[in-house]
Amino acid sequence: MELRQRRINTAIFAIIGAVVGYLSFLINSPPLSLLLAIAVMVISVFAVKKIFSISEKKWWSSPVVLYITTWIVVWAIFFNIYIVQAPV
Repeated sequence: MELRQRRINTAIFAIIGAVVGYLSFLINSPPLSLLLAIAVMVISVFAVKKIFSISEKKWWSSPVVLYITTWIVVWAIFFNIYIVQAPV
């Protein structure tokens, strides 16, 4: 896989991870948030593989780690902002 395609895959998974992190915050239920994150991750892997016609077997390992990290970080940021702004 060429470098340009790897960069595009990385950007796609980072953006999807950020969006799902925010949606997980809005759902406000850890089990449902985890289920959403896993479902979107699996769908994204298959969609990106199909769209870019990727034939490699282990291409997804790095973007998936980035997706999970971005999801957790974005969810934690929004959750902490909500906690700080909550009335006492």
